[in-house]
Amino acid sequence: MKLIGSFRTRWRFTSWGIAALATAGALVGCNSGSQTSNGTAIGRNNAAPGDPTTAQIPPGDVAELTVGYNPTIVQPQPLIGLMEGQYAQELPGVSVNGRPYDAGPAVLEALRAGVVQIACSGPFPAIKAYAKEGDVVLLCGAASGGTQLMVAKDGPIKSLKDLKGKIIGVNQPGSTVEAMVRYNLLKAGLKPDDDVRLVEVKPAEQAEALKSGQVQAVASPAPWPSDVQINGNGRPLLDWKQIYENGNYLSGSIYTTKKFAEEHPEFIAKFVAANRRITDELNKDRIKGDARVLDAWSKQTGKTLDPKVAKAAFATIKYTTEANEAGLQKFADINFELGLLRNKADLKGFVFQSKPATAKPKQ
Repeated sequence: MKLIGSFRTRWRFTSWGIAALATAGALVGCNSGSQTSNGTAIGRNNAAPGDPTTAQIPPGDVAELTVGYNPTIVQPQPLIGLMEGQYAQELPGVSVNGRPYDAGPAVLEALRAGVVQIACSGPFPAIKAYAKEGDVVLLCGAASGGTQLMVAKDGPIKSLKDLKGKIIGVNQPGSTVEAMVRYNLLKAGLKPDDDVRLVEVKPAEQAEALKSGQVQAVASPAPWPSDVQINGNGRPLLDWKQIYENGNYLSGSIYTTKKFAEEHPEFIAKFVAANRRITDELNKDRIKGDARVLDAWSKQTGKTLDPKVAKAAFATIKYTTEANEAGLQKFADINFELGLLRNKADLKGFVFQSKPATAKPKQ
């Protein structure tokens, strides 16, 4: 369990984090490979010819693609695309690999370092990067909902105000989840890092941390709140809808550098179309779709979920690739008005407008 900085140090995270939360309030809508949690590739490169009924776009000078992502069920497209090899099928002629990372900040770092060309995580890293440098653009969403703030089922905490003087465990500093927690604390009149202590607790360890009393509340993306509820004797203080905008917030997003998107617009269109097809397939039959996502997640992480946990977790998320730049800007403006952004963020151009994928002419 790691303490998340002092108030002065963490203010940067709070400002950008709340912006990420705010922009995540609007719905915004990755290769065959896996890797260790520190980003070391264990890729499976088995590119196969694409479905002849789908649009075929020559890869051009994109011969290799590495996708950085968080292996979580709120990012189902990269799980399916990588673990089932669907990205390789959709991008014939391209060598596709995946690199999983523990959280979004590490994915963004890898993207900027050129280790990966496409990034998948919560929206916070992309929002922060665009607001500060304008060098990262959002391609599409992945999923909405799934985040919950959990407390002990039979404990004394009945409202956010009861968290004063308590310890909250979040998945990682600077994450979208942490931003959501801070936003709600501020709305309740509490000062993060002053009235409430925030510490880092890995999602898979949150049930035990809450149950043992190390922390009095925990927050993370699905499936872990459901694990806390079922195996950690927890209950939602704020469920996935109450925590923000009735559940209409991005918990997974897909993005890249502005430079890569502008240099390879047709490739980006092809990649976005592949994610939309995966999303449509998953939504066509949610029972079968959820089973596919869970299987891919288990293969990548080497973990299994209690069937009750899995069922409860999938009920809190929606698969989506929608993008709403106006909505993103609106919520960013709200955070500026609350004094949580030092400068007014202009998100015009943040959602990259890729060209429609066009079919290859028949011979």
